[in-house]
Amino acid sequence: MNLSRILPLLLALFSYTLMAEPLVSIAASSGKLLPSVVKIKIQRSESTSEESELIQNDSGGSGFIFDSSHHILTNAHVIRDAKKIAVVDINNTEHPATLLAKDEKADIAILEVPTLNAAMIPFGNSTQVSLGDNVFVIGAPYSLGLGVTVGVISALERYLPNYPYQYFIQTDAAINPGNSGGPLFNQKGELIGVATMTFSKSGTYTNIGFAIPINEAFRIANLLVSKHKIDRGYLGADLLISDKVSRKSGYQSSLLITHIDPIGPSQTAGLKAGDILTQLNDEKFTDNGMLHRYMEQSKPGDSLKLTYIRDKKYANTMISLGIVPNFTTPISNIGTADQAEKLGLILEEKEREIATIISYGSAKTSGFVKGDKIIKINGSSIKTLQEFNTQLSKLKDNEIAMISVYRNKDLITLPLGSKTALGGNTTSN
Repeated sequence: MNLSRILPLLLALFSYTLMAEPLVSIAASSGKLLPSVVKIKIQRSESTSEESELIQNDSGGSGFIFDSSHHILTNAHVIRDAKKIAVVDINNTEHPATLLAKDEKADIAILEVPTLNAAMIPFGNSTQVSLGDNVFVIGAPYSLGLGVTVGVISALERYLPNYPYQYFIQTDAAINPGNSGGPLFNQKGELIGVATMTFSKSGTYTNIGFAIPINEAFRIANLLVSKHKIDRGYLGADLLISDKVSRKSGYQSSLLITHIDPIGPSQTAGLKAGDILTQLNDEKFTDNGMLHRYMEQSKPGDSLKLTYIRDKKYANTMISLGIVPNFTTPISNIGTADQAEKLGLILEEKEREIATIISYGSAKTSGFVKGDKIIKINGSSIKTLQEFNTQLSKLKDNEIAMISVYRNKDLITLPLGSKTALGGNTTSN
C-alpha cells in the first residue's frame, strides 16, 4: 500500500484521538460533579449598576459545596445586598440558604444550606495549571439550569485594574452572567478556580473569562468559616489605580495617593495626598496591583517599606499597618423603584437614620429638600428604609402620608403621596 496515502490518514486519526480523549474525560467528570454545584437565587431591595466593562451578574449566580460541612462557596458580588437567598440543586429542588460570612476584597462568600446534602468538590492545585490546559466550567448562565462549558487556560496571573487584590486565571470557556461563583475544573475534574467575571464591552460573550485561583479562594473560605471575617492590615490611604496617570507621571506602574486618613498609619509615616508610590519593600511595582495584593494577605502590625515621589524627589518610609476601622456603609434606594423613589424621594440610610438626598416630582412639590432627616410617618417612628417603604406600601392610591422630618434643628411635617392624591402646590409665606 502507498505509504504517502496511509500517513495522512494515521495522522488524522491520531489527532482526533488526542482531541476526543479530553472531551470524553470532561463528560465523565462533569456528570459526577453536577450534584455538588448549585444555582443561586436572590431577592434584593436594590439593583446593582455595573459601569465597568468587567460584567458581574446582579440577579443570582452559581456556587458549589467546598467542605465536609456542606458549606456553599460563591462570589461575594453574587449575594450583594441580598435580602433572601436560595439555592437550586441539579434536581431543581430549592433550598433556603443563609449567609455565613463574606469578604468583598477577595470576592468570596460562604452560604449555609442545612437541607442540601451532596459530595464535596474534589480540589486541585491552581499553581500547577498551565497555558493551554483543557478546562470546563459548571454554572447557571443567565439563571438558567446548570450547564457545562469547555475551553482552555488562556492566561495565568492576569492582573485586572478593577480587581487589584489578586491575580486571575483567564479562560476561553464561556463565563456568562449567572456563572459567577461556579467552579472551574481541570480535565481531571479537579477544582482549580472560581468563575468570577467576563470581559465584554457589549455585554455579550467574548471568549475572555476570569476565575479566582482555588488556592487563594480556599484560603479565604476557610478563614470565613472559622472566623467569619478576614483580619487585614490597614494602610490608611486612598490609592488611584490608573495606567494613564502612571504613564503621564513617567512610570510604568505607580499609585497616586488621593487621600490620607488623618489618624491612620500612612499619616504617621509621613505620607501625603499627591505622593506617587513606586516601590514596595525595595521592589519596583510589577503592575499597579502589587501593593493591593500585599495588603490582601497582610495582618495588623505587619511592616512594609514604601518608596514614593514628592516634588520630583524619591523618599522612603516604613509603615506599621493598623487595624481596619469599622466603617458604616450607607444604604441608598437609588434605582430600586421602591415606594419612596416612586413618590420622588432618593434617600440614604446610615446608622439607623434616614436622610433625603434628592427630591423630585410629588415629593419636591410637597417641600422635601436635601438633608431632611425622616423620623416618623403618620406618627410612627422609623429608622430604616425598609420600615419606611413598608409603611408607604400600605397607602392606597389617593391616600396621603404625613412625614415628620428634622431640617437643621426644626421639626417639620410634610405630606407625601402621589400627584393625584396631593393635587396642590406648596408655597412659602
